[in-house]
Amino acid sequence: MSIKTPDQKAAILLGRIALALLLFTVIAFGAKALMHTEVQARYTPLVMFHGVTMLVWLALLSGQAYLAANARYAVHRATGLASIALVGAMAVSGGILAVNIGEELGRPEVTVVNIAAFVTFIPLYLAAVQFARQRNIHAHRQAMLIGTLALMTPAYARVVQVLALPDPVAIGVQVPITIALAVGYDWLIKGRITREVLAMLAFSVAVIAVMVVVLAIWFL
Repeated sequence: MSIKTPDQKAAILLGRIALALLLFTVIAFGAKALMHTEVQARYTPLVMFHGVTMLVWLALLSGQAYLAANARYAVHRATGLASIALVGAMAVSGGILAVNIGEELGRPEVTVVNIAAFVTFIPLYLAAVQFARQRNIHAHRQAMLIGTLALMTPAYARVVQVLALPDPVAIGVQVPITIALAVGYDWLIKGRITREVLAMLAFSVAVIAVMVVVLAIWFL
């Protein structure tokens, strides 16, 4: 058995986290569809397309990590370039659905929450690209991880709905989960909390805080 370098171990850990997020998302949406069958009527082609793009993103994040762990850098860079089109498809379809579902359900908060996720994800995705160009691979991986965690709100919401808990619980769990995973990854890999991760977490939490304030003003 070959001995893994610290960088390989870091990549493998990220790959496992991404794979866990993928499995959690599939289970969360699957449970919602099985237990609340009425939602299946809303599975339009656009909804299905968006769902597939999101699952492909999680699979890609995991796959990219394992490619890096196995020194498949040429393939890693090629699929990284291809991810630009995927992110565009995710953002456009997600934005359209956020508006449509909010209007359909008469719940503008759904629109706000879903758009806020991409307001966090897109800048962090761009930051990850810049970190890669600077050869700051740890920050690159963390930007991808924290950005992806911002997109997990719909999956958390499905679990909350299945458990018949108040919808705001989904937002309540997002912050501690994001912080725990990002800080835990930093600690395991670096033995400390890096400055870049603190900045990215501050940005992610700030977007959520602004979102909560906007919703509070809107509904109170």
